[in-house]
Amino acid sequence: MNEPTLRGGLREEWVADGYGVRVPVGRERECALLDGLLDSLPDRGAALLLRGDPGIGKTNMLDYVAWRAHGRNLPERGGGSGAVRAQPERGSGSGLVRAQPERGTESEPVRAQPACGAASQAIRVLRTRGVESEAVLPYTVLADLLLPLRSHFAELPSTQRRALETCFALMEADEPNPYAVCVGTLGVLAAAGEAEPLVLLVDDLHWSDPSSRRALQFIARRLATERVALVMAARPASDDDVTWEDVPRLTIAPLEEDDCLRLLERGGVDPEEPAVTRLVRLSSGNPLVLVEYAAALEDARKRGDELADTAWEMPGPMVERAWWGRMRTLSPETRTALLYVAACRVPELALLERALAVNGLSLGTLDEAEESGLIRAREHGYELRHPVLRPLVFRHCSVAQRLRAYRTLADLSAGEVRTWYLASAAAGPDETVASALADAAERSRRRGALGAAAHAWHRAAELSPSAADRAERLLNAARDAFYGGASRDAVDWCEQALRWSEDVRLTADIELLRGQACGWLGDPGRAHRSLVAAAEAVEPVDRFRACALYGAATLPATMDGRIGHAVDTSARSAALADILEEEAGTESSTRASRHLSNVMRGSALALAGKVPEGRALLLAGRAALHGNWPLEEQQLAVQIGQALSWVDEREAATAVLDAVIDGARRDEVPALLPYALVGRCEAMSWSRWPMARAAGAEALRWAQELGHRAMTGYALLLMARLDGLRGDRAGCEDRITAYERHCGKVRGLELFAQAALGSAALTGGEPQAAAGHLERALSLADEMGLGNPNLMPFLTELAEAYVRTGERDSAVRLAGWIEGLARSTGLAWPAAAHAHCRIMLSGSADEAEGWLRTAERVHVREEMTFELARTQLVCGELLRRFRRPKAARGLLLASQLAFAGLGASSWRSRAAVELAAAGHRAADTRAPEPRIDRLTAQELQVALAVGDGLSNGEAAAALFVSRKTVEAHLTRVYRKLGVRSRSELAGYLVHADVVR
Repeated sequence: MNEPTLRGGLREEWVADGYGVRVPVGRERECALLDGLLDSLPDRGAALLLRGDPGIGKTNMLDYVAWRAHGRNLPERGGGSGAVRAQPERGSGSGLVRAQPERGTESEPVRAQPACGAASQAIRVLRTRGVESEAVLPYTVLADLLLPLRSHFAELPSTQRRALETCFALMEADEPNPYAVCVGTLGVLAAAGEAEPLVLLVDDLHWSDPSSRRALQFIARRLATERVALVMAARPASDDDVTWEDVPRLTIAPLEEDDCLRLLERGGVDPEEPAVTRLVRLSSGNPLVLVEYAAALEDARKRGDELADTAWEMPGPMVERAWWGRMRTLSPETRTALLYVAACRVPELALLERALAVNGLSLGTLDEAEESGLIRAREHGYELRHPVLRPLVFRHCSVAQRLRAYRTLADLSAGEVRTWYLASAAAGPDETVASALADAAERSRRRGALGAAAHAWHRAAELSPSAADRAERLLNAARDAFYGGASRDAVDWCEQALRWSEDVRLTADIELLRGQACGWLGDPGRAHRSLVAAAEAVEPVDRFRACALYGAATLPATMDGRIGHAVDTSARSAALADILEEEAGTESSTRASRHLSNVMRGSALALAGKVPEGRALLLAGRAALHGNWPLEEQQLAVQIGQALSWVDEREAATAVLDAVIDGARRDEVPALLPYALVGRCEAMSWSRWPMARAAGAEALRWAQELGHRAMTGYALLLMARLDGLRGDRAGCEDRITAYERHCGKVRGLELFAQAALGSAALTGGEPQAAAGHLERALSLADEMGLGNPNLMPFLTELAEAYVRTGERDSAVRLAGWIEGLARSTGLAWPAAAHAHCRIMLSGSADEAEGWLRTAERVHVREEMTFELARTQLVCGELLRRFRRPKAARGLLLASQLAFAGLGASSWRSRAAVELAAAGHRAADTRAPEPRIDRLTAQELQVALAVGDGLSNGEAAAALFVSRKTVEAHLTRVYRKLGVRSRSELAGYLVHADVVR
């Protein structure tokens, strides 16, 4: 690697570590972390995002990784032990260390002399970077990384291979699925890493195109089992904690004062010089700023200026000031040529040479800029030395000069690149260019590059002379941004579109999308208000749109904790559907309106406690689903499935949700997976906790990846309740903290947060604390208008907290209220909960056993394993106290076994203590820990997929991971469960009651 020499004799200094390897000054800790990442490559992979301000040294750290990767070989797995020291030869053959690779190229691997007895493998390094001017071109960064690995494309399933070849313009095909591109990328990297360890380096990630960035975010979370290291460098962004959640991040901090002095001293600056203190202060620990100020100080010295004077400390941004000090010394011709380097979207030497020739200039005109360190020559052209230079060059030229440069480049270019040059050259609205950009957006959409399409639509809108065209194109930009995962951009562009829209129907369409995006971003109150306002505005002229808007407003109202509003808006949707049916009969568009209104109305009524009416509408909605469901019907199907579980139709609910989940996996379209998996988690939480935890963990992962804040929060809260009931109070509280970090305190979700904390407190033996949280949860449910007790399973826990803290009267009142809910809703759980409460309040053994029989009859109707086990536990405790130990032992043993099967360790321990007190032998009370509970959520997902008969490759495609990940998890599953074959695994899952 070439040491980056800086002007004035200074350099970004590297010092030798104990092994003779150079380390950037002040970055020993960061380098040690990167060394560990490389050391792990024989067995596992990892990703790391380096964050820091411009000039802080992110590129230096990537240089260090490349240098260390070239300077070492790794022992093969199973190839012996001992350190491997690289000894590259000088001369021909393998072992030559190449200089820092060009953008989009790879470094050739180095063959090192291994330690005695150790086989070794070279590390392959692929390096690229984002370029601001190319951010509108889809998949450019991803192409730089994957095209050198094209030989591995053949190992992919056909759909993934076609998706990659289409997005790289290697073949013409229908619009590729963006997630097929992501999974295909992971498959290519996994195959390449299996052949030889692979290091991917991506600089200036913040300027990569959105499609490539999404693929990198996807694979960064899935490299644990691959021999691939991904190191990326980017400027910090406000949403890093969300978009890069679960990806390790390292912020490159400013240098300490001693390191700044060391850097200056190694560059020939006397640390005792009076101006040095000012240099360090001005730099704020930024190495680039430090050396540039040192260079400015050196210039002042050469001019004979008084160093005590502060003239060299010109006002303005520190880095830009230093660079401008170099630029202003250039000749006018060189500054003009530099403008063309900055304007070029693709660093092509031939294009730059032709553009300069048009202006009577040549490539030689740039020699002065190269000597000043403003540009550097690459294999295919020139590039600016630092990202800050591009806006600086533009700011110090006239608008006319900049537009002329873009027009010249457009005249010399073709295709999509020419369109973007014309867009940059446009001084105002231009329909010809806007239409060309719209065509480019359509092409990007067909390639699945929704991020690039969105930006093309947005620029087309900016250049549209017509207000109507501008609004329509902004809506298209927002729609592609929304489905591409950029919900914040979608909201912003919808609001821009609303300012230009003059058509009430178009306004309604914009408001519909804005409402959906606001809901995903965790702002359901705003979504509900805007959707209702839009429905009211469009209703006089278009009842179809108004019906859809009222229906869409229902779910945000429930998420905002305003169930009464949800009932009202769903009623308005249903009323419009009635009118449309009267006017148009049974046309397909009318059927769609009726279907939507039935589902939304049924969901709202179910939540409000009007269960029979809600159940009838939801079952009608389920019956209307037929054939291959399009995306709109899949969205309704998810809502139907979740709501059916609220009305004791869990078998039908699971069937609908599983159909959506299976379809999403099969078609590699995960957009609805967070919603469907949350619904499955809800349904499974009554009796099958391992399945619920697996579904919840996957829902959480997808919600985070897709930027669905509301679903992220709800998934965290469902998992928090399970953690609390299992006895993992710390895990419960950690998830509540994560929920608050992601969502704040959403009115409609806060109920579940308080309930989870209360359940955890009761499980941990703190009934007083539990009562406080659970009373708050009940109060929130009342404020929301929630009347469905199936969403309040904490009520029996509150009753127990009352009994255990001596508040018997409160427990009696609560039991009476639950009895009323059981009668009004006809649901099984409140009837069982009422019997549970009466057992706790019983004054005799006979009374307790009578209520137990009532509870057991109810539990026959619906499977509620945890609730039944708790009822058996409290009844067994009472019977023991009423001196009926024999009857107590049977109930306590049954509850202990049930708790063990669920993984509810604290409840299981409580049952064991009661069993011992009831005279049961200690040896008999130790129920073995269920082996299924030893599996992580992802291991259980793999076990379920393989147990269902999928091959490793099919399981990998279904779970959006690599085949190697499946194999690694399956190995651990076999070991933990004590099985040796796929058939044994399938049998074990059935025997453990995980699948049926």
